[in-house]
Amino acid sequence: MKDFTSMGSTVRLALSGALVVTVVSGCSDAGPEQPKGLSPSQICDGALGPSGASALERISGADRFTELDGSHANGDPNAFSLPLAAKRLHDDLSDRNQCQPYKVDSDFPVFTIDFEARDSHSDPAKVSTDDLSVYPLGRFAVTHQGGGATLVFSCSTQGGGEESTPYVRAKLTVTRSQVAPDSTDKDQIAVLTAVSRAMADELGCAAQAKLPSKIPDALPG
Repeated sequence: MKDFTSMGSTVRLALSGALVVTVVSGCSDAGPEQPKGLSPSQICDGALGPSGASALERISGADRFTELDGSHANGDPNAFSLPLAAKRLHDDLSDRNQCQPYKVDSDFPVFTIDFEARDSHSDPAKVSTDDLSVYPLGRFAVTHQGGGATLVFSCSTQGGGEESTPYVRAKLTVTRSQVAPDSTDKDQIAVLTAVSRAMADELGCAAQAKLPSKIPDALPG
């Protein structure tokens, strides 16, 4: 009798062990949890490219991002796209489509990049190097001492009127609380140049814009 009782206990233990293994195996089928948000290479319509994506990580100290969803007041999607930003070049600031990466769960963008058609630009030889660092890029390229960057490149575009404008200005404005303390001004001009290269390709003026893939050092002040 004792042997049969012992055998029954052994069988019950074996069945219980098999059940535990089955439950654990079933839970593991779900796989590891996927990270939230988008990678730097996916953000802003994939416009950053390898160099801009790396610079975004250094600027933000993060590697996953989100963009605004929903629609703008004018009916456009809030998320950035190169064709939409190109379409809105000649519109007022409130209607232009902007590149705005957010850190996951943050209420403020790391930076905002805005593109605007322009008929003139500043002379890089005549700006104050006390407040600006000048880069030999496009027609005019500077980073600002307080953060941010401006880049103007040659690209003829036409708005609703008959006259065309000869330049496009790209402007990057940072949210300082979202910027990593060890990032550099060169990281910001690298991001701005990368997205501007993509915009020049979209507009069909890459050869005219002459924006290199490798960012040079700032000119001596």
